[in-house]
Amino acid sequence: MTEPSTGSMMSRLVAELRRRRVFRVAIVYALAGWIVIQVASTMLPGLKLPTWTVTLVIALVVLGFPLAVIMGWMFDMGPRGMERTAVAGAAGSVPLADEGPPTAAVAAAARGATPGGPPVAPDDRATGPRPDAHGQDRRGIAVLPFVNMSGDADNEYFSDGISEEILNLLSKLPQLKVASRTSAFNFKGKQVSIPTVAHELGVGTVLEGSVRRAGDRVRITAQLIDAATDSHLWSETYDRELKDVFAIQDDIAQSIVRALQVTLTPKERRSLQFVATSDPEAYDYYLRGRKYMYSMARRDYEHAIRMFEQAIALDSKFALAYAGMADAYSHLYRYVEATRDNADRAARASEQAVVLDPDSAEAHASRGLALYISDRYEEAGREFEVARELDPNLFEAWYYDGLASSSQSHFERAVRMYAKASEINPDDFQSPIFLAQAYHSLDRRQDEMKVRLGVLNVIERHLKLNPHDTRALYFGATNLARVGEKEKARELAERALKQDQDEPVVLYNVACFYAMLGDSERSIDLLERAVELGWGDRAWIATDSDLEPLHGHPRFRELLASLD
Repeated sequence: MTEPSTGSMMSRLVAELRRRRVFRVAIVYALAGWIVIQVASTMLPGLKLPTWTVTLVIALVVLGFPLAVIMGWMFDMGPRGMERTAVAGAAGSVPLADEGPPTAAVAAAARGATPGGPPVAPDDRATGPRPDAHGQDRRGIAVLPFVNMSGDADNEYFSDGISEEILNLLSKLPQLKVASRTSAFNFKGKQVSIPTVAHELGVGTVLEGSVRRAGDRVRITAQLIDAATDSHLWSETYDRELKDVFAIQDDIAQSIVRALQVTLTPKERRSLQFVATSDPEAYDYYLRGRKYMYSMARRDYEHAIRMFEQAIALDSKFALAYAGMADAYSHLYRYVEATRDNADRAARASEQAVVLDPDSAEAHASRGLALYISDRYEEAGREFEVARELDPNLFEAWYYDGLASSSQSHFERAVRMYAKASEINPDDFQSPIFLAQAYHSLDRRQDEMKVRLGVLNVIERHLKLNPHDTRALYFGATNLARVGEKEKARELAERALKQDQDEPVVLYNVACFYAMLGDSERSIDLLERAVELGWGDRAWIATDSDLEPLHGHPRFRELLASLD
């Protein structure tokens, strides 16, 4: 074994000095000592004390410096008073340093934690989050959507985006369990107590806040709350220029890490400090674009693309904006308009996202989706695998891989992908529906029914909070039909159709519902209308278990042939 170099030893020493905050102690002591000497030099002669008293003060200050440094190395001041500084954890793991100004953070990722406990020991990573006496996850956190205090509803995208970015930052930390965006945003606008939110989401801490934006100024207030005691662990108000929004997000994430006493590896520390763009206007357009991505309508995908294009025009190296644009074109292809041009645009944008940021899990997932819609399944699978290696908790990396696997009739693999996606985001109703379909295709009817019965509550809860969610309506309809509640299912299907009767994805899914009921003519009418308006995912139509009753129908075969 070779001996460590002098340079590496010096680097480790400096890192440990920073971890133990020795530099901070030295600077504070030096400043305080200088003030004491200045005061002594001014006051003592006036008190007619011997001249050597000033020299004595200077000597005492100088002699006290090494003692202060030693004490800074050995002890730390925390919420429980003076404590001996903990020895650094597992090899390569050091706590997040809080020296220097906060850096910007824009990329995606977040995974909550717990207050008041000891620093994460090496075995915390292996055993995962631990529940407290109240049954809540003491290293679980929910990031609620920040309240828009700007007095302008059009700024809602900005306050939502700020909270989502913080959530995404925290999600990159495996020590934390962060409630999904779907789960946390279900409480948007609801008057619910923090303990209730924590109980519903199974977390021990909750981050809430508000955003007030006026011109190029922004005021962000954030507070981290211990759900068990309903008390503040940390809070801060930032009154800055808009260009500082990245530094604010980074500071909030780092403050949460410190409050929850999470130990970070150097890689995890870098993930919190990643800067996706330094241009606040580009970031603003990016947030606008992302907000449009949560519906599944043509007009919203087109709006999203325009916003991402504006972001890229301002910052041509903004990888996440390219990834967002790629996703918009991919979804436009899958659900609205299956043209070669849309597929090619998705491919080009996703490729550029990966080139600009090869370490972005989101970019690789977007690349995989773009390859999947072009039937380049093997390449897509490799991209999804890279995305999961970079971020094992990225929902899209599992969910998109499940869709690609189903399209190839690789249902065993699809089951694994959908099951993991459901585990990561238990409040998502889409992945368990597709999981049930995969079980159906494998003739595992008992497993299928278990999943379908389990997802009923998820859909019911989602529709209670979001009664006009068209996708939840038609997915709820197909699921209810499978478990025998056909009248209630028909009501949901017709509601979905009435809300968006010209959207291909709605027509397609209601067609699946009527195929399951045995109304083949009605189903094919809707399918033909969907294809006429732009639906063209032939591989999915051919492998969709909901459409099995149509496989022998001449009109269905003609429809499939028209998509070749």
